[in-house]
Amino acid sequence: MTTLPQSPAAFADDAEVLAPVAPPSRSGPMRFAIGAAAIAFFLTLTYRPFTNVSAFLLHRQDRWLLLAAAVLVVLSCVRLSERAFLPAVQRRTWLIVALAMLVATSAGHFLILSGYDLSRDEQMATFDATVFGQGHLVAPVPAFWRDHADVLNTLFFYPAQPRAAWISSYLPLNAALRALFGVIAAPWLVGPFMTALGAVALFGCVRRLWPDDREAGFVALVLYAGSAQVLFAGMTSYAMPGHLALDLCWLWLFLRRTTASDIAALAVGFVATGLHQPLMHPMFVAPFILLLLAERRWHRAALYIAGYAAIGLFWLWWPTWIGSLVQAQPLGPRPEGVDYLSRLITTLSERDPMGLPNMVANGLRFIAWQHLLLVPLLLVGARRYRSDPMIAALAGGMVITVLVMAILLPNQGHGFGYRYLHGLIGNAILLAVYGWKALGEQTGQWRTLLLRTTAAGALVVLPLQAVMAHQFYGVSAGISARLSAIDADYIVLGGKDAATAVDLVHNPPDLSARPVRLLRDELTRASVAAICASHPKVVLIGDRMIAPLGSYYAFGPTTADHFNARVAPHFVREGCRVSRVG
Repeated sequence: MTTLPQSPAAFADDAEVLAPVAPPSRSGPMRFAIGAAAIAFFLTLTYRPFTNVSAFLLHRQDRWLLLAAAVLVVLSCVRLSERAFLPAVQRRTWLIVALAMLVATSAGHFLILSGYDLSRDEQMATFDATVFGQGHLVAPVPAFWRDHADVLNTLFFYPAQPRAAWISSYLPLNAALRALFGVIAAPWLVGPFMTALGAVALFGCVRRLWPDDREAGFVALVLYAGSAQVLFAGMTSYAMPGHLALDLCWLWLFLRRTTASDIAALAVGFVATGLHQPLMHPMFVAPFILLLLAERRWHRAALYIAGYAAIGLFWLWWPTWIGSLVQAQPLGPRPEGVDYLSRLITTLSERDPMGLPNMVANGLRFIAWQHLLLVPLLLVGARRYRSDPMIAALAGGMVITVLVMAILLPNQGHGFGYRYLHGLIGNAILLAVYGWKALGEQTGQWRTLLLRTTAAGALVVLPLQAVMAHQFYGVSAGISARLSAIDADYIVLGGKDAATAVDLVHNPPDLSARPVRLLRDELTRASVAAICASHPKVVLIGDRMIAPLGSYYAFGPTTADHFNARVAPHFVREGCRVSRVG
């Protein structure tokens, strides 16, 4: 068995001399922060806030965060003194920080995010976890609803014609982990646990790459714990904390360079690929397989190529199988959108005219929700990609992901930071450590700058982000709680009554919660007749009830009352007892 080289430079050819890199000036972060803030404010002048959620978040949150970051970085650069060293970080310190992040994200799930699943992605993770926790792969749809399931909001569910069952069209392992944690403790602990696991795995990567460098661990720990994207995503039901933790675990195993660790890495890769979308983890892994080929490590490369071929085939087959389970006629024609090929064709045929502005907004959002020095140091480290193949592999995963997502899905919608890069935040931090080691004579002043910006981020930016996150989730959480308290058999909302109103229409798999939430946009004469056959109490949700959502997003006036007036007579005619709230 081979052993890991004792320094990152050893990944390069032995005869190669690392190219010298001019040490960056401490004014670099200042110029970078000011430039990012200026671009954000310029975009908000030309990129109207009601275009989509990405534009709204840039307007409502990111430009102010970037402005605050620019001011704080400028202030932090004033009269920088030389500092001889940074505190040493041992394994015990990392474990304490990991535990603290677990506690903080657990508390934040309730205190900051109101214990609520805001986005459809989060709701699907909870929905699927409930199904899996009951020992099923799909949840049967009651016979009454099989012909009218769309009115329950089947967005992001497997399509079915006709439908016998339902489950989300995401891959299952994020939800499966939540179901497992539901048996052990609580489903919402998955995000906090993965955030803590990511910290531990990052420590393992740093120790493998820089075993004798006392500062590398401190820099990496500060950048990880100081990332608001890591913290706030860890409070959610998203699969992204799992991607970050498992990618770092994979890299930790990969760096051990033994056959046993490579097999363990493939096991981790199987789980990471099946978390929610099959592309995310392979885009992280691909550059490291290319690294093995460049190093002529044929046996390791063959093991990983064969392993990921098997992993990919399994998870590409999964939707076809599960899709057949939700069909009332499994042997009938397969609806479009079940398999990934048809999804890809549909996605590529739908051009996003705002693709480039959306990707710029995504980049600015990523910067705004990280430690103030992460991206400047990352850029310094990435400049050495020609000299060190490990740097090229770390940067390559980020570049591939950005390019692929720019083509497939430039509009990320909800999320903290840029969530499609979330699994690669570990790459960004390791690249930033490479950048830190390239500082040369200015390291002493950068030590002071790192401590100052860390304190500024913790005392000023992080509380501001917490307030923004609480407002972001709190509006929808409050409306949803009021909807659940209504005394009725059914409530009816329109998906376009206000921005993101469609996400308020969610139900548990067995439809046991009352009132059942119906999506007005999918109502038909047949569905209204079926619903009203037993003369149930139906409440139409009006403008006043969802006004807080309209006020928060400011995309335009709410339209519930207008459309309710058109649909109410149909419910009355079919025998429903109709009233309006709001």
